[in-house]
Amino acid sequence: MNVWIIAASSGTTLLYKAFINLHIDEDLVAGLLTALNSLAAFEFKQGIEAILMSGYIWVYVEDREVDLLFIAAANKNEKAEMLRARLNIIRQAFIQEYVKDKDHWEKIWTGNITMFKPFKDIIDEYYQNWLAAESVTTIAEFYDILGIFQQLLFDLLAIVQNQINELSRENILAKIELMFENYVANEYVKNNPELSKISFSREAGINIITINPNNCDMLVLEKQIINLMRRIVKTIREEVGFQESLNYFVQEGLFDYILNNISLLNQLNLDTFLLKLFLQE
Repeated sequence: MNVWIIAASSGTTLLYKAFINLHIDEDLVAGLLTALNSLAAFEFKQGIEAILMSGYIWVYVEDREVDLLFIAAANKNEKAEMLRARLNIIRQAFIQEYVKDKDHWEKIWTGNITMFKPFKDIIDEYYQNWLAAESVTTIAEFYDILGIFQQLLFDLLAIVQNQINELSRENILAKIELMFENYVANEYVKNNPELSKISFSREAGINIITINPNNCDMLVLEKQIINLMRRIVKTIREEVGFQESLNYFVQEGLFDYILNNISLLNQLNLDTFLLKLFLQE
C-alpha cells in the first residue's frame, strides 16, 4: 500500500509513504489523481471512491472541510473496502495530529511540507500491524469484518456530522460520548487491552481498525462492535425518527455499500444482520 496526503485545490503532495515500488514520480501522479477526482466531482457531482488503473487499485477519501485528499494504492487484488477503512484511520490520525479544526489548519499550513515528515512513522506503525495478520485466513477474514464495520461507522458519523440539524447532532454526539465513557470504564474492557482500542472523539470519529486480532478473542470483539453499531443506529433513530433516519441511510449510500459488497457480506454472515439493522424499525 502506498499513501498520498494531498492539498486538494493545489494538488500539492503533503506526504507520500511508499510500501510498494510503483516506479513513478509521486508528485506527477498526485497531480493526475487530484485532477481525476476534480473532474469526477465536476461532471458527476461526487468525487472518486476507487478506480483500477495500471494493475493497481486506487482508493480515495476526501476531507472537504480542510481541502485534503487521502489516496491509497495497492495491488488490484486488495479489497477496496479494506483499503478505504485503513485510509480513513490514516485520515483520522492525520486530522487529529495536525488539523484540529479549519481555522487551526489555515494557520499552521504555510506550504512547508517537512512538518509532516514524522507522520510517516505513524503510517508505518499502522501498516506493520495490518501486515502481520494478512497471511492467516481466519484473521484475514476478521480484518475484512473490521474494514466493513469501520466504513459503516464512518458513514454513520458522517450522517450525524453533516446531515442532522445542530441541536439533534449535539444530542446524538453527547450520547455517543457517554456510551464510550461507560464502555472504557467497564472492568472487562479495562482488562482486555485490545477492546480498549475501540475509541471515539468528535474530531477523529470512531476507530476500531487499530485492533490486533492476534491479541484478543475475535468472537468477543465482533460482538462488542455489533453492539456498538446497534446502539449508534438506535441513538440516531430515537433522535430523528425511523423514516428520517432511513432517508439519511439512503442518502449516505449505506444500502449501496451493502449491495455492492453483498457477496463478501454473505461469506462473512453479515448480510442479513446489516439489512435488518438499517431496515427494521
